Amino acid sequence: MNRSGRRPLRIAHAFGNRRDGIQAAIAADVDLIEADLWFRAGEVWVRHERRLGFLPLLYDRKPPGMRSFGPWALTVFPNHYIRLDVNPLRLTELLETTRGRRRLLLDLKNDLPPDRARVYAKALARVVRDAGCAESVIVCGQTRTLDSVREVAPEIDVRYSAERPRQWEAFLRRAAADPAIRGLCLHRKLLTEAAAALLEERGLEVFCWTVDDPEEARRHIALGADGIISNDLTLLARL
Repeated sequence: MNRSGRRPLRIAHAFGNRRDGIQAAIAADVDLIEADLWFRAGEVWVRHERRLGFLPLLYDRKPPGMRSFGPWALTVFPNHYIRLDVNPLRLTELLETTRGRRRLLLDLKNDLPPDRARVYAKALARVVRDAGCAESVIVCGQTRTLDSVREVAPEIDVRYSAERPRQWEAFLRRAAADPAIRGLCLHRKLLTEAAAALLEERGLEVFCWTVDDPEEARRHIALGADGIISNDLTLLARL
């Protein structure tokens, strides 16, 4: 239990990015499935990898503990891989597969100029509304698109993410000026005693990522983490 006496939410990191991962997380004892979103050609796509320009190729760093990247993947550097963008996963499919079974934490990756960010936000809101999933998703990220999502879809829960000290400081300034903000996703190294006390004082929820060590998970829960984001389904099930 955390400081508030509640069990923290157990969030399966990146398991929403692949169809086999979605099924594994649904079968596991977790509360939310995290997935990464990109906006391209008017569609919202689910994946972590970046696209190589106009080529149907995706590339990324190999995540810890992940060995398989699909049948069309090739290691190009010791810690990176490239794969063909074959049979891509749309947000509509992810929502349909998980609806009524697991909630979702959706991490927005594109950092777009304001006009494009608003188009992205409208497309995202439309897909979520059409699926009837507004209450079962939380949208997070480090991009300006989050502001547009809050504007066009106030019914969707939005959490800003902070990975570096300057982002944490910017969040505190934003939260002080905007009482509608409910919480944030915070990198595990930034959840200190002082940070936890400040968040508790302001009544803000905190999801901590990415926590794969059981002792570290217990420490963050003791500090007051309301959610633990992990690559380890077994760790999450034991929380």
